[in-house]
Amino acid sequence: MLGISIFVADRSLEDNVRYMEEMKAAGCTEIFTSLHMPEDDIGQLKEKLLEIANAARRLGMDLMADISGKALEKFSFPFLLEAGVTGLRMDFGFSAVEIAAYSHKMKIALNASTLTPEFLAALQEHHICLDNIEAWHNYYPRPETGLDKEAFIAKNRWLQAEGITTMAFIPGDGLKRKPLFQSLPTLEKHRNQSSFLAYLELEKDCAVDKIFVGDLTLSEGSQVQFQQYEEGIISLRVIQELPYALWDKVHLNRLDAARDVVRSETARTDQERFVMTRSIAPMHTYKRPRGTVTVDNYLYGRYEHELQITLRDLPAHEAVNVIGHVIEEDLPLLDYVRQGGRRFSFTAAT
Repeated sequence: MLGISIFVADRSLEDNVRYMEEMKAAGCTEIFTSLHMPEDDIGQLKEKLLEIANAARRLGMDLMADISGKALEKFSFPFLLEAGVTGLRMDFGFSAVEIAAYSHKMKIALNASTLTPEFLAALQEHHICLDNIEAWHNYYPRPETGLDKEAFIAKNRWLQAEGITTMAFIPGDGLKRKPLFQSLPTLEKHRNQSSFLAYLELEKDCAVDKIFVGDLTLSEGSQVQFQQYEEGIISLRVIQELPYALWDKVHLNRLDAARDVVRSETARTDQERFVMTRSIAPMHTYKRPRGTVTVDNYLYGRYEHELQITLRDLPAHEAVNVIGHVIEEDLPLLDYVRQGGRRFSFTAAT
């Protein structure tokens, strides 16, 4: 499940709503916002929150607000309910009794990193509604302070074993948040990785149920990747070096997945898409480092038109034309594309 972060003081309402609409199309279902921000005029902050909540309701997106005990006194719980806030992330300033009581009224997210078996037992003693409880990790603005992957996974597995939904943040590759502009990931290793790659790692390997973009926006290229992934397709950003009739086609890695290359199952037989000559002449027969996109020329006989992506460095071959390269940032995605039966596509890098 993909979510986004909306910080009402950092961008205009129009920009925030436009981004919400774009991300809804990319499969986003939930929004995180913070009510910790210093604000001279609490009335102005309430007005901004109402506008975002109204937009979220119109788009069918849940709205989770990060709040402290002191901030809740200013906003009041009835106001938040009426505004359309669907959940609260309660980090500090709340007792086990208060959290348990609120859990019977709406979704409550607790700090995943600091939640202990002892505090969970105290919550259960006060009859917490576990169906409404989630465990959310923080994002870490300062470099070198993000979490370690192994300890993170261990904590998530314990939480899931207790029946609690887990959540973490990935960096955005669009607008960064002030004052450091150094990304807002949960895991330190993700700080300078692509947003989509970080998402796949959390989803596949880290016992994370919900994933939110921490930064202000995603780039257009990343939005395309998430939109494609909603349809079960991994989109690879490529530098296209030669025209190719099937650049915009969705491909399928053969079920009998090869060791050295990803092989498009249909490229050799998709005759209706060919706008090139039937016979492909040898050209650009260069060395093929990992991530090279190739098409076999007529010297390979019946393999002519075969599309491949190299999974390891391979030498030049007179029968193999190099037509492009997966950008360096997306090379780790090949570890997911290499699975037999995986659908993939190409997007021109900008």
